Amino acid sequence: MIHIRSARLVDLPGVAIVLQEAFSDKMRIIFGRSPEKARFLLEAVYTGPVQRGYDGVIVAEQDGRIVGTLVVEPIFHTQQENRLVENLAVHELGLPRALRAAFLLWLFRHDPEPGEAYISDVGVAPDCQGLGIGQRLMEYAEEWALDHERTNLALWVAESNSRAIHVYEKAGYAITRTRSSLLTRLAFGIRYWYYMEKSLVELSGDTY
Repeated sequence: MIHIRSARLVDLPGVAIVLQEAFSDKMRIIFGRSPEKARFLLEAVYTGPVQRGYDGVIVAEQDGRIVGTLVVEPIFHTQQENRLVENLAVHELGLPRALRAAFLLWLFRHDPEPGEAYISDVGVAPDCQGLGIGQRLMEYAEEWALDHERTNLALWVAESNSRAIHVYEKAGYAITRTRSSLLTRLAFGIRYWYYMEKSLVELSGDTY
């Protein structure tokens, strides 16, 4: 049985494993060939917010194993948390690769608008894909956004990721704009991106 809920600290190693495995090609480009280092740094990124009680890191759990994850942004880090992650990255990767990793991650950065619940880091363990876990994570994220009085959901997805686009369209998202990035084309082989949105105003029953 699969249970969807907010992550606890004890879940973060599992979250890191799911993300590293689900996006192994991108993780190799960003963090290098060591999956252990990628997992260690991914876990570090989420430790501070979850430890402070942020409940927007969402997981799918099956028989005690984390098999899926999703993050609702904005997710805030304190200055101390940012310094800790930066120091860990330099220690694990060395300064040149740490700087390169920071730049590559910046390419995926999105600053949510006021009222926006931005969906990122949607991942499902490779051996559990096709079971509807991604759909259930999206449904939980929508409930989370309504509970936190957000007015819309949004995400960026690669134009070539037809499986993910299908999941998002099935959840009620629509493509509202497209962008082209030469930098992500050079780094990851991804040139075109879709911005997909879903309004929550009618679902909430509120008038803004």
